[in-house]
Amino acid sequence: MLHSRWSVVINASFLEMKSYFSLPLFCGLLAMVSIGSSLRSSADEGVSLQIKWNGDEFSFRVVGEDGPGEWLLQFSQDGRDWQDLLFLERGAELGGIAGADVSPVALPVPDAPAGLFRAVQFSKVDSFYRDYLAARFRWRASGITSYQYGFRWSTMIFWRGKISVVDGEVSSYERLEAFPPFFEEPPLYRTIDGLFDRIADAWASNAASIRVTWDRQFGYPRSVFIDQSLMIADEEQSWTIEFLEPGP
Repeated sequence: MLHSRWSVVINASFLEMKSYFSLPLFCGLLAMVSIGSSLRSSADEGVSLQIKWNGDEFSFRVVGEDGPGEWLLQFSQDGRDWQDLLFLERGAELGGIAGADVSPVALPVPDAPAGLFRAVQFSKVDSFYRDYLAARFRWRASGITSYQYGFRWSTMIFWRGKISVVDGEVSSYERLEAFPPFFEEPPLYRTIDGLFDRIADAWASNAASIRVTWDRQFGYPRSVFIDQSLMIADEEQSWTIEFLEPGP
């Protein structure tokens, strides 16, 4: 779980994500953040979140801090409902400064008309959750919304087949094998984002065991085992994505 030092929360300006003069979404951000938007925290006047827009992606940097904590970048459309995006890295290329470069397609709501960013500092971070956010960020950044994937479920029942997704919505499935044979629909009939949500739900509810292998290229969960409770028999979930083929 996350262990918070809620003493430092940096909020960036509310960003209007409109198109101007029929330009694509997010082009209107250029005039607002290209020179860097930086608001100082009320808890520490020396710390700021700097945001730049270069026409293709956002650049986030936390400057003026020298603590050992971890910074979590969050996104909100309205300032009330915040979604975790990713932990900012302190790479050598950044001079040890916590930061990240983010394409608009990697945001939780890529078509949002407006948005708000903030960075929250934590003293200790659950390594699984860090890996989860990094993998989900890679999946979103891939921009893949139409695809089919091979799904294999192996617990009390067995199911193997293909699930098709068109424009971010499940559209059809094809069962190849099942046992018992009367099981027609896949036990989890979801998009890849829906599978990420299932993993996040298990983590948030303190599942007894979660093991995930993430795809190195696109970030999706290649294999998953979830045991929600050691006190309940035969409720484990074990599933595998055997392949993923992007569609047109």
